[in-house]
Amino acid sequence: MRALMLGLALLAPLAQAQSALAPWTAGPPQGEWSAPWRLADIPKLTPSARSLVEQDGRLVLRIQADAAAGGLLHPLDLPGDRPWQLSWQWRTEQKLDKARFATRAGDDYAARVYVLLDYPLDELPFLTRQKLRLARAFFDPDLPAATLSYVWDNRAAPGSHARSAYSETVEMRVLRGPQAPLGQWLEEHRDLRADAIAAFGSAPRRILGVVFAADSDNTGESVTSYFADPQLVETR
Repeated sequence: MRALMLGLALLAPLAQAQSALAPWTAGPPQGEWSAPWRLADIPKLTPSARSLVEQDGRLVLRIQADAAAGGLLHPLDLPGDRPWQLSWQWRTEQKLDKARFATRAGDDYAARVYVLLDYPLDELPFLTRQKLRLARAFFDPDLPAATLSYVWDNRAAPGSHARSAYSETVEMRVLRGPQAPLGQWLEEHRDLRADAIAAFGSAPRRILGVVFAADSDNTGESVTSYFADPQLVETR
């Protein structure tokens, strides 16, 4: 449940396409988050500190997690069967020495990106369907049916993947591993439809949101990570 808590046809070429993600133009410490961006916190956990800072002439998201967890959410309502490409840049300043990929005790990541997906309930396994119904009834009626979680891990190699130790509806995928350089911007591009099909067997009905996050609540460590230039465009 912990992981779950966190959920037009394009005529121009990709380089000119309009992103479905609004740019973050305002946020702490100068003011409130620019709509539709909003904080994504986990009940009963210390929230990470999230702010906008200027680096190299652009506003970037900084997340500082000190035995904490939390992210910044952009809600969406997009058809999931279309070829959406999510891209972003990220960097982290520290490794989490005690973290262990896809385990409950070590389920911390210096940086991670969630993509929240909606599937019809009748397409989910029976037990998963029942658990999701209960979770929506008792916790949040808008919990996603499935989630892709792209992570920056301290031990697992890029390409590693597994279900979350907290939920079989969350697919963890390692994009950066122990050899990734610290303090350096790195760029990612993900085909969301292809990744969802590989993880869950079919394209989602809808894409419900994207969350940029960092967490260190299980290991009690501290980490500072940055995100920049999030883009979500439909490719051809």
